[in-house]
Amino acid sequence: MTETLPPVRSTNYLPARAGMLCYDSWGFHGRPILLIPTVLFGRTSWWPTAADLRPHATVVAVDLPGHGQSTARACYDPGELVDDLAALLNSLRIRRAPVVVGHGTSAVLATMFAARYATHAVVAVDPCRPVDLPSDAHAYLQTMSVEAVPEPYRYVVEGTADQLLFDRYTNGLRDLRPATATIGVNPLRVAVHSRPPEAAETDPDAARQWRHETYDVPGRFAHLAAAHRFVTDLCTLL
Repeated sequence: MTETLPPVRSTNYLPARAGMLCYDSWGFHGRPILLIPTVLFGRTSWWPTAADLRPHATVVAVDLPGHGQSTARACYDPGELVDDLAALLNSLRIRRAPVVVGHGTSAVLATMFAARYATHAVVAVDPCRPVDLPSDAHAYLQTMSVEAVPEPYRYVVEGTADQLLFDRYTNGLRDLRPATATIGVNPLRVAVHSRPPEAAETDPDAARQWRHETYDVPGRFAHLAAAHRFVTDLCTLL
């Protein structure tokens, strides 16, 4: 008799206060890792990373509200969103502080999470300062250089040029500065860059708290362009 293996990835929904959050999960053991995609991209951009991390942690990749299968909202308040992400992790009933990973614009959400909730480590992947973002959604997508993503992973990276959604998110994010204050134990902070960041992209008040890793790969998806290195680096944080 052939055994039926459990699915590697399961899709789940959390009924948050302002609407349904859709997320995928891998495994159910070890420290949780929360993977947050950048604005206008879905949780699928984290699938290769999550699959490789599955033996080492409980991995969660979420669709931001209005993206993928998460319902749209009337308001995209960053603080409310971070509270919903904390509720999502709490629903897993794993009583270990998470590693929170934010890509691009969502690096700000990851640091805000650490400022509000106990967090083991914060990882910012190719972080974008909201104040530096273009005002046009198409121009923003061009800065992400999707064409530089390795061909085997190209199918999981698909941005949507939704100008209204882009405006609502960036209007809420532009006034935020990277959070440096935290509660409890100060988390490990790692910033992963595809290319060396420009001096203007670095917040001098927060820079000394971060360990910067430059992968020297094209584009702004370091977790896909150097997939093995990124997974290895995350595992060292567990």
